Amino acid sequence: MDDAIRCPIRRTLAHLPWVGDDRAGARHWLAMQRDPLAWLQKVHAEQPDMAVTRMGLSRLWCLFHPRAVQELMVDHREHLKRWEPSLCMMRQWNGRSFMMREGEPARERRKEVRPHIAAPAPAEILRLAERWGEGIEDGAERDLDLEMAAYSVTLTGRALFGIDLENDAFRVARAVRLLSRVALLETSTGIPLGHWFPSKLCPRKRWALTQLQEVVGRCADESLRPLAVHRDELATLLMAGHQSTGATLTWVQLLLAQHPAVREALRGELKGVDWSRVQGMADLRQCPLLRAVIQESLRLYPPAYGLVPRQLTADVEVFGQGLKKGDIVMLSSWITHRDPRWFEAPLEFRPQRFIEPSSWPKGAYFPFGLGDRACPGTAMAMMDLAVSLAWWVEHWDVEPLGPVEPQGWFSLRPRRARVRFVRRG
Repeated sequence: MDDAIRCPIRRTLAHLPWVGDDRAGARHWLAMQRDPLAWLQKVHAEQPDMAVTRMGLSRLWCLFHPRAVQELMVDHREHLKRWEPSLCMMRQWNGRSFMMREGEPARERRKEVRPHIAAPAPAEILRLAERWGEGIEDGAERDLDLEMAAYSVTLTGRALFGIDLENDAFRVARAVRLLSRVALLETSTGIPLGHWFPSKLCPRKRWALTQLQEVVGRCADESLRPLAVHRDELATLLMAGHQSTGATLTWVQLLLAQHPAVREALRGELKGVDWSRVQGMADLRQCPLLRAVIQESLRLYPPAYGLVPRQLTADVEVFGQGLKKGDIVMLSSWITHRDPRWFEAPLEFRPQRFIEPSSWPKGAYFPFGLGDRACPGTAMAMMDLAVSLAWWVEHWDVEPLGPVEPQGWFSLRPRRARVRFVRRG
């Protein structure tokens, strides 16, 4: 095998930053907690295909090469389970939902849930967007991330539960944003923030969990949908259902603000769309740029930028390397999506790359995950994004009030996304 592709453990350990005099991986985890995006980039710069360090008594593998990603998540999917510390953290708000299950029980529960995960009709999405836009004054300065997250809560409430969550939207969005920060801290330390933990985040975490429990309880009481009988599923879908949509709407509008020519081309494409005839993404074939803009935004800023660590339940071989039972593995779409080996000019916003035939290998693009653990709400998210983005682009310009940087909490969010909303026409 070519030396450029092989990744011997000794060579990896010798070249990884800090590993060698940091046998427990403590410095790695401190760096990950402080700035996970910078940590991932540093590890990738040292070992661009796959790297290994330690997490306590276990080895932690970071897989970046598409072939390694594909082999792990597809070929060896039967030998993976969620890492228990991250599961304990997520159970605090996801309970025993399908996301928390493994193996056959997880697949069976996903089959039960998937038929109930569908986007509202485009006319309903447009109505919700128009109603939301009525609450924004021309020239208003807002936190775009919070605004789009709250708007997406209303979409999720209508799509999955058939109820109006407009009055609860901002408190849900604020609660989930806080829990995203808490989740990073708890995952990186393996310690849940309890009453005893000396941190100002503890009372705020309790507040956030209380808000979610209250809203989920109301959804369960008022909704007539089949999912309403499963409160754990409600909590999971409410959180996951709006996070990806809200974050992507934020990033794509920031990108379009930086690329006005693409924004104007998109507006031109959308002029001929009859939304009354649109039932799904297949009906938007006449809008290739709309889909491409969303896909390119997801490439640059995938909400699930670092998939939850998984643990191997058997010895496997990945990318020519022997991984042992008990080893922990981590993937990062943030890194793989930005590798110049797979995407030309990877840091540039080029929607055209998704209109032309793709040239990247399998495993190079996975904004919604891969294999059995791929997001079951991908079709719903894409439909929500397409129709919502069409409305926001048609009616509003977004003007950033300062530089915006990505923040790697549990999901990828912008830091200080203050913007001015300017009404068009």
